[in-house]
Amino acid sequence: MAAIRTQRRLPQTEPTMRRFNVRRDLEQVLDFQFEVYEGNFPGFQVDRAFRDDYTRDIRRAARDSTEMMLVLEQDDRLCGFIWGAMMSTLVDNRVGYIKNVYVAPHLRGTGQADRLMYAIEEWFWEQGAEKVMLDASVVNPRAVDFYRRCGYDVERVRMVKRPSGGDPNQW
Repeated sequence: MAAIRTQRRLPQTEPTMRRFNVRRDLEQVLDFQFEVYEGNFPGFQVDRAFRDDYTRDIRRAARDSTEMMLVLEQDDRLCGFIWGAMMSTLVDNRVGYIKNVYVAPHLRGTGQADRLMYAIEEWFWEQGAEKVMLDASVVNPRAVDFYRRCGYDVERVRMVKRPSGGDPNQW
């Protein structure tokens, strides 16, 4: 009788957080954007032009002292990412703006997004931010609920009108 081998699943290590490294992390972060953008903007497709533009933006941000990118890494794979930038608006001089947040599905609800948010918020406060802002899509109620639990309130509402039938000449 042949012995039955059972494969034991080793426990995964706790994700570590570190600064983003362009050479090491760029491709994996780009891969996250399929879910981030296509999941939050119905009908949007991440194509070659988007990837090229996003690559340029990330490479520029990685050299910019007013921007911070952090990643979560687990078992030699990225499983989370956050990108924040200090900026000024017409009404606020020093605003921390969260540009992008992603946590892999297997880690959602485990506190990893909280870790990323806390880390970027701490960086913003160290930079002298007066407040932190982000945009959230209403098609992602889980994210909206998460941001509310993190203490974010709705301050503005973006409203959109599209032409009748999708034709810009049919207003």
